[in-house]
Amino acid sequence: MDNLFYNIETIKTDLKRMLKEHRYNHSLLVADEAKKLATIYHIDEDKCYLTGLIHDMAKNLSEEENNNLIKKYNLSEEWYREENKPILHAELGYYLAKEKYNCSEDICRAIKYHTIGNDEMTTMEKIIFIADKTARENLNDNLLYIKELSYQDLDLALLKLLEGLENKLSKSNTKLAPITKQLMLRLQRKEK
Repeated sequence: MDNLFYNIETIKTDLKRMLKEHRYNHSLLVADEAKKLATIYHIDEDKCYLTGLIHDMAKNLSEEENNNLIKKYNLSEEWYREENKPILHAELGYYLAKEKYNCSEDICRAIKYHTIGNDEMTTMEKIIFIADKTARENLNDNLLYIKELSYQDLDLALLKLLEGLENKLSKSNTKLAPITKQLMLRLQRKEK
């Protein structure tokens, strides 16, 4: 445990250097919320805490740093496109967590899918996805409802979160990413 604590403290020091203050504070809140959800759903609390802590580690990179990492990791040229910029940090975070902290695949996948999800999300991936949206101060009523719901039914909370997101995006004539839409449809079928 001492070793893990030391590693977590080292990681926090790294993150303070890498992230803007509000992003670092958000990461602390997500880590705490992820640990709380991990306790409820009986999965590894330390792993969920660590994942929540580093989920946004690539969020404040410069465009030049992003481009260098896209090249370094030999990623698709799609990642240079403007519409992919909001989710690029999740893709890069997958590789950085592996390289910088030698994180296991399940942690890296939870980082990769915390913005758009995937059709076969693990419990940890769902926890990080939801914690990222609900571990905030001054939540609106909808997110507060989803946060409370997540303590009872993770899948239903995820479904309500995605439906709310689709509704919000449709008002600005934007659609969910295909992988996210597929996840939402699967969850809707499950709830019927």
